[in-house]
Amino acid sequence: MSADTHNRVAIHILGEEYIIKGKVSADRIKSLGAYVNEIMLDIQQRNPCLSTMQIAILAAINISAQLHRIKEDYDELLQLLQDSDSGTESS
Repeated sequence: MSADTHNRVAIHILGEEYIIKGKVSADRIKSLGAYVNEIMLDIQQRNPCLSTMQIAILAAINISAQLHRIKEDYDELLQLLQDSDSGTESS
């Protein structure tokens, strides 16, 4: 697949179909859609009175929190590796 080729993939989130167009593989788009659906279904089951928009906002906040935690862990790991390399060089 060339860099300019876009895949069009149907995904389902909370029973609604969405057509997603992207440069990544169809399987990757489906996987991401399933992940978002899983998070939104979990929120909906725990809070059945919320609107779809409220569920989507909470899902976005939850996914953002996960991303930030992973980024912080990654940055800490990089720092540990840099500190380890610095300690090895001075030995």
